[in-house]
Parts: sequence; structure tokens; C-alpha cells
Amino acid sequence: MTGLSRGGSELPGEVRILLLPFCLSRQEMEDIEELASERGYSVVVARSTAYALSRVREETRKERDVPVRIVGVVCDGRAKKVALGLFLLKVRDFFKKLVGVKRRPVYLARVSINGGTPSMFGRRLCNVGRNTVPREDLLEALEGGKVFFRL
Repeated sequence: MTGLSRGGSELPGEVRILLLPFCLSRQEMEDIEELASERGYSVVVARSTAYALSRVREETRKERDVPVRIVGVVCDGRAKKVALGLFLLKVRDFFKKLVGVKRRPVYLARVSINGGTPSMFGRRLCNVGRNTVPREDLLEALEGGKVFFRL
């Protein structure tokens, strides 16, 4: 794998994961998967939160001591749930640091969906199969320019 571009710096040998929602059109998903694979990302289509988490754990277990970069493509409603999960991860990370357990850096980036649901639970307003992802935002996140959270 190539180095992670993070604000102009390179991190050698990181694990790269792209989380995609199931609600994108087939053509959109294929285009995004091609872009991601060109940049060395493993693509996970999140049919459920539990499935996405298990696949991320599976990908990160392969190499234990290298940084992890996760790019999540989510709608506004899911982003609220993700923010809550990230807060809990940050608390967990704080206690690991307090105890002195070795930690590896995790860089998270988020790309918003056009047409996704704004509600936190449920898919009442989701346009499954018609949602799109802004290409400029996605490319910027894949290149490492949209890191919004570091664990």
C-alpha cells in the first residue's frame, strides 16, 4: 500500500477502508469502488452497522501496528449516529492512554450523500438507488484532505 496523504505528510503502510451505504445506485457504487481500489482502499458496503463494524475489525486485524484511515460515505441522519459512536471511541481511547496501552492512530473522514435521510433512526426519506455522492468531496477524502476526526 502507498502512504497516507494527510495534510501533505505521508504515513507509510496504513490500512485504508472505504465504508459505503447500501442506498447508492449500482452504477454509482461501481464507479466509487473503482476510484477507491485505484487508491488502495478496501471497500465495505454497509448493509447494517454490525456488518460494517465486523468488516472494519477484520480489515484492521491484518496489520496491528499501522495507522488506519477510514472514509465513511453517510447521509446526515447516519452521521449523527456515527458522531455518537466516535465520542464513545474517543472516551475509550482516553482510558487506554491513561492506562498506558499502546494505541494506533485512526484517521476518519466523512463524505455526505446527496438525497440521504436527515432522520437519526429509520429510512423514511431515503431515496434508495437514487442517492449520489459529490465526486469532489469523495476524491478529497480519498486523498486524505478531509480528516475530521483523529483517534
